[in-house]
Amino acid sequence: MTKTISVTATAEKTPGAKSDAATTTPVKLKRGRPPKSATKPVATDADTGATLEPAPKRRRTYTKKAKAAENGTSLGVDEGVFFTSRLSALEADTTQFVPGDEDISMFEEARAAASISEGGVEGGGTTPSTPSALASMVGYQAKKIQLGSYVIDSWYLSPFPDEYSRHNLLYVCEYCLKYMKSEFTFKRHCQRCEQRHPPGDEIYRDDNISVFEVDGRKNKIYCQNLCLIGKMFLDTKTLYYDVEPFLFYILCENDEQGYHFAGYYSKEKRSSMGYNLSCIMILPSKQREGYGKLLIEFSYLLSKKESVPGSPEKPLSDFGLLSYRSYWRRAIYEILLTCDGAVSIDDLAAQTGMTIDDIISTLQTDGMLHRMPGTPGSYAIVANAKKIKEYVSKAQEKSPRRIDPCKLRWAPFLIKAPLSAAPTNRRRSTSTALAISSTLVNVTSDNENDK
Repeated sequence: MTKTISVTATAEKTPGAKSDAATTTPVKLKRGRPPKSATKPVATDADTGATLEPAPKRRRTYTKKAKAAENGTSLGVDEGVFFTSRLSALEADTTQFVPGDEDISMFEEARAAASISEGGVEGGGTTPSTPSALASMVGYQAKKIQLGSYVIDSWYLSPFPDEYSRHNLLYVCEYCLKYMKSEFTFKRHCQRCEQRHPPGDEIYRDDNISVFEVDGRKNKIYCQNLCLIGKMFLDTKTLYYDVEPFLFYILCENDEQGYHFAGYYSKEKRSSMGYNLSCIMILPSKQREGYGKLLIEFSYLLSKKESVPGSPEKPLSDFGLLSYRSYWRRAIYEILLTCDGAVSIDDLAAQTGMTIDDIISTLQTDGMLHRMPGTPGSYAIVANAKKIKEYVSKAQEKSPRRIDPCKLRWAPFLIKAPLSAAPTNRRRSTSTALAISSTLVNVTSDNENDK
């Protein structure tokens, strides 16, 4: 901003000169600055009166060597000494930081590991298409997750996005399963999250146990987060993001605060092999409470509701095989103890929801299936009824919690053909008769192809 003021200048009278009137000249001045002088002082010679040209200003320049000389130190760039004008001679010496052979070898090893020599970017292979694939190839791993009030160590590598895999601890909301890398973000999310149960239909509730059915196509993000968490505890799981062809059954513990996630199992909507379970996982914090067998029994309850025998997807993991064999044995033994008179393999399959292959494999594992002498193609099941009763009683004491079929509120996702017309890959007979006595269980078959 400028301000115009008037300045009055009066010329001095000199001999022989006419007197001029005072003139007023407007001068524009900037606020806060004094007016510039109209004339600058000019240097003149005292003897001759000649005008002298102003000498150019010379700045005092220093070279690194001059500065080093003034400080009493010697500058040697070749020796690795720098910034001697500001640092002492010891601090300016960089020769001690020159990388040696050991440092170079460590760098080469780190670069080779980061370049992913097998199929990596610098190894001449294919570049990973997603950050998750790159994270899994490099070997990043979130070592822990905080789910609710539990901090759980991961067992296997899960392909979280790269920015999350670099963190040792991930924070997971136990209601919507959203994962976060910051505790502040996690606490803020918990205050604002309005979801208190899985985004699906509650199809079963018994006391404090609830099961929800979640469609992978309708709730894709939730199911993807569920699979990423499941991969942290399952070595054989391979699908993480392609969740649309699956249904997910979420097991929760309910209380006044909401429904707390405890485990789940997935199932294909259209399984060509008749699988009723694809993947099952129970959180380590909820294991040894009978939830695994509870979900297995629930899957067979749905199979019986559909009138189609089911079987888990093969191959099973070590823990899965142990759990299934224990459940198969218990389910078969309970029917053998309660049936009166003869019962066929079809009856066992209909009452348990199991396939004939699983029933016969369980009997073979227990050593109860024997070939009948003198009758080719005939077999008999020989077992001690007392031992069967002891096993069933111990199993009931160990896992007293069971699925109540009366509390199921569910309709099949797809209407399937009845059991008699359902396709199957069975090679064994379904007309085997089963007779129970007080001490022996005898099975006879009239099919020569029975194995």
